[in-house]
Amino acid sequence: MRALLLIRYFPLILSAIRLTWGLFLDRRVGIKIKLLPILAIIYVLSPLDLLPDIIPVVGWVDDLIVAGGLLLLFFILAPHDLVLERIRGEGNTDRYEPPDEEGQTVDGTFRYTNEDPPR
Repeated sequence: MRALLLIRYFPLILSAIRLTWGLFLDRRVGIKIKLLPILAIIYVLSPLDLLPDIIPVVGWVDDLIVAGGLLLLFFILAPHDLVLERIRGEGNTDRYEPPDEEGQTVDGTFRYTNEDPPR
């Protein structure tokens, strides 16, 4: 049952992980805000829980609610324009991506700086 839910919501989980990672690596997000995903990971991995994991479903739901709440708080407290930039896919400024074929063409002129034109 748990595996079926993970498979069904895998694209959503993957996009949330990508968004979290992108915002976590972005220098424009404050250090205090970046502590929230770290706290979420620590809470999920720690043996201390609000409800123990001995109870099969309730213990997992407890981890999911606390970690999800911390990540939601991370998305809310991060700068709004950065979150939208990452969701739209515009946040990959670290690497070069060639322009698409339907991009805009820039018209321009040039001139030779030396008296002799190149051959």
